[in-house]
Amino acid sequence: MLFAIDVAVYLFVDFWPAVLAWGLLSMLPKGGVCAFNHHHQHVSTFHKAWANRLLEIQYALMTGVSSQAWVLHHSLGHHLNYLDQTKDESRWARDDGSRMGEWEYAFITTLTAYPRAWEVSKRHPRERRIFWMMGIVITAVVAALVAYKPVNGLIMFVMVPAVMLFGTALATFSHHSDRETSHHFVACNNIIQPFYNALTGNLGYHTAHHYRPGMHWSKLPALHAEIAANIPKEAYNEPGVPWKFFGESEGVNVPVTPSVTAE
Repeated sequence: MLFAIDVAVYLFVDFWPAVLAWGLLSMLPKGGVCAFNHHHQHVSTFHKAWANRLLEIQYALMTGVSSQAWVLHHSLGHHLNYLDQTKDESRWARDDGSRMGEWEYAFITTLTAYPRAWEVSKRHPRERRIFWMMGIVITAVVAALVAYKPVNGLIMFVMVPAVMLFGTALATFSHHSDRETSHHFVACNNIIQPFYNALTGNLGYHTAHHYRPGMHWSKLPALHAEIAANIPKEAYNEPGVPWKFFGESEGVNVPVTPSVTAE
């Protein structure tokens, strides 16, 4: 629905302030789209590759993250390395081990997102092939859209996705920053607020997501309940603006039996 509105605004609205206004307003719900793009590249939405590639063009035009970029940077990079801040593709620690500031982290992660994804792809030739081929396709689509309606194209399909990529990096800072990295159950921050998790597809159950990264997003609350007894109270956060205006988290760190033994 959001993508259909984007296309309609691009095609039929010739007053650029209105196009800009929609681009800015659409960024809030597109935060959820960014989350579901992440989920899609952990567990593909469709069984057919061609259907997934078409969906990824839409996701790229909305979020700034193209085919296999999440797979490489996140699934095959960050998930394997997040307990080692010298290797983590989304590392929040500086070279001296100190904690980055939120905006520092967001700028660095945004600027290095594609170079780091490409670096990871050296070890994964199949994903690299999809990554660069779809990158060419998506770049050609964006170029055609800008050529046909330059102002609308630049606002809707260049500026907004670029900001969404930065926003994605900014949002991920709280997932791990300043957490211990000694073992899995202490290395993530969790947000157990219903509205946040409805919009992001349960991404707030972040320890559960890292514990079973191949699990479908809809099953993460149940997995969290199984491992909650192993998650320390300090590994929970309340969401920031604007999510915090929609209520507080519920049932934080209530031990549930049976629990999973920490590994």
